[in-house]
Amino acid sequence: MEYGPNWNRAQLKIDAKAAFKRNYGTCVLVGVILSLLSGAVSIVQQRQTDQYYIQWGAVISISLIALLVEILVWNVFAVGGCRFFVENRDYSAPASKLLFGFQGSHYGNVVWVMFLMGLKIFLWTLLLIIPGIIKAYEYMMVPYILAEQPDINQADAFAISRQLMMNQKFDAFVLQLSFIGWYLLAACTCGIVGIFWSVPYYHATEAELYAVLRNDWLQKQNPGYDQGSQGENL
Repeated sequence: MEYGPNWNRAQLKIDAKAAFKRNYGTCVLVGVILSLLSGAVSIVQQRQTDQYYIQWGAVISISLIALLVEILVWNVFAVGGCRFFVENRDYSAPASKLLFGFQGSHYGNVVWVMFLMGLKIFLWTLLLIIPGIIKAYEYMMVPYILAEQPDINQADAFAISRQLMMNQKFDAFVLQLSFIGWYLLAACTCGIVGIFWSVPYYHATEAELYAVLRNDWLQKQNPGYDQGSQGENL
């Protein structure tokens, strides 16, 4: 299906659901792995504030370890997850795509660009909460850009993400907000709905959003661009 500049949220979800259901078991597995990794980092970071059980020296050590794990491991898996769900739009992608960021010679660049993204958002958030949120949406597509072109330099990655998200931030926020019912249902079922539906469904929908914005951007850059092709070279 071809999308215009003004994408439709309902159609985006329909396309995401179709891709998700076509490769249901693997999508669920990838979603579980991403959730477990993200949850593990969050738990470690939360434990560092527990002053009743650990001393300040241990707090600092745990903080540094958690930060290193997030930078060197979790961020790279996040890019692999983006690669999986983008490829899963076109065929039943294997779960091994999660390891994409660790493969080849581009691991260092993936780590570096993702680290800079987190640092930029963190610094803007320190300035004021609202600018931090805006920057988070502005750089929302950086992991997807890395997933398709892992050797891209950081300046181009951020510039392209800004262009992709221009005038799209509020619509992307509304798209995320539209999943709140699913996440509430997941909470009410002790995470069961999240594991088997809402988490992979959300990732698939976000990948659809990226594909829409990418294709529209590439079409503007090159009017002869074939939207049916993979966006390997942004």
